[in-house]
Amino acid sequence: MEEKGRYIRLEGSPQSELGNGFFGNNLVELDGFEMTYLTCDEGAGHGFHSHEDIEEVLVFLEGACTFTLGGTDYDVKGGSVIHAPPKIEHKVRYKEKSKILRIKIARPEK
Repeated sequence: MEEKGRYIRLEGSPQSELGNGFFGNNLVELDGFEMTYLTCDEGAGHGFHSHEDIEEVLVFLEGACTFTLGGTDYDVKGGSVIHAPPKIEHKVRYKEKSKILRIKIARPEK
């Protein structure tokens, strides 16, 4: 079946509880590409981790957090974008309820 594209409205889309104050809805899942709409409660977050072969792009729509990327802390607010390349450690702690669009792109090593 040929992909004809899709229209997605973020507000009002159903979300599942992902744990640790995160809620999400996978909007697009294609081979090597994933886009998820996340909402995060104040205080939500996770510790340091990295992805072996995933480029991760986070588009912050609303809210605020401290995002640590490669040893540098960033005070992130709505309207910001973070890029976490493969193998770079990162962590996040949300300062207020936030809305994020997360894009993951698989980049397998050649």
